[in-house]
Amino acid sequence: MILVFGGSFDPVHVGHILVAREVMEKLKAEKVVFVPAYRSPLKEGHIASPEDRLEMLKLAVENEEGFEVDDYEIAKGGISYTVETLEYMRKKVKGRIGFLIGADSMLRFHLWREPERILELADIVVADREGLLERVKEYVRTKFPSLVEGKNLIFVNTRRVDVSATEIRKRVKEGKSIYCLVPAPVEEYIKEKGLYL
Repeated sequence: MILVFGGSFDPVHVGHILVAREVMEKLKAEKVVFVPAYRSPLKEGHIASPEDRLEMLKLAVENEEGFEVDDYEIAKGGISYTVETLEYMRKKVKGRIGFLIGADSMLRFHLWREPERILELADIVVADREGLLERVKEYVRTKFPSLVEGKNLIFVNTRRVDVSATEIRKRVKEGKSIYCLVPAPVEEYIKEKGLYL
């Protein structure tokens, strides 16, 4: 299985890396492909440019075995829709694709563009670090009965890493340290570029 992990990554942080590694190991996936959004349809906007977010992601995973970055959404531009990205990945990948999503995001899946088509293109891998498993199971039962646990729906309990991109941006703006909250090369890049000030 190839895991596809999309998001704004504004900035990428240790929570993203740890969850991706843990899910990859538990599922014995071949690799994780990080796909940064050019513009997320359900978010206000991004602080760092698409190019800076892409570069930070590349720096974060450059020495991580089994991790890679695909710039499809950044290169395409415009609003980034998961369904389009998975159509693209389906052409590239011969085997099984798992779309990695947080439990909190899964609870808004019905708002996504063409959710039923997404389910045809990939298995849904829900990383639960917030203790939302029962809520997600009930949500899936009522909204997406075609999702069957153990078949095309996989739940992975992951460690809770209490760090967020919002917190990191706030700390940078306030002149506080982000040491150990982001990979070291990302911290250096943020400093060099003067991001989030």
